[in-house]
Amino acid sequence: MEPLKLGVRTHPPGLTLVYRSAAGKERYRVMPIRFLNKFGSVENVLKEMKDRHQPFLDEVPDVRIEKMLRILQEVERGRNLEEATTIVGQEYSVDPEQDLNKLDDANLDKKKKVMNTSFEKNCVRPGDPDYEYDKQVDFGSGAKVEAGWDSPDEDFWS
Repeated sequence: MEPLKLGVRTHPPGLTLVYRSAAGKERYRVMPIRFLNKFGSVENVLKEMKDRHQPFLDEVPDVRIEKMLRILQEVERGRNLEEATTIVGQEYSVDPEQDLNKLDDANLDKKKKVMNTSFEKNCVRPGDPDYEYDKQVDFGSGAKVEAGWDSPDEDFWS
């Protein structure tokens, strides 16, 4: 089974999955969401969904399911779908200029999950067509810049 698309249904809340079966046919499955709290964590609901629909959600990254659950949570709070996707999109994106040291543990975990998913998606492993063993890249022979703090001319003990 190969997942193709994942989406949400707002009323009643549910995840929709378009997947390709082992026979090669495209199929559509709606998985109802139970026990979604407006203000609580979605991790328990995620775990319950993965347990209940394991064969279908096994290949779907947890971050994608978590994002969909957060969108439904925002809709339950009274936002429309466009506002909810904007809010959750900002929540689950990584800004290279953002100082991650200033985030609390929950938000830092979200950012780490997003970065890990991106890494796994772009990772090239042995056996992949683009894999090259011992790849060497020349980044140019630009002028060396003296750092000052590690220069051998400076005597540390004097």
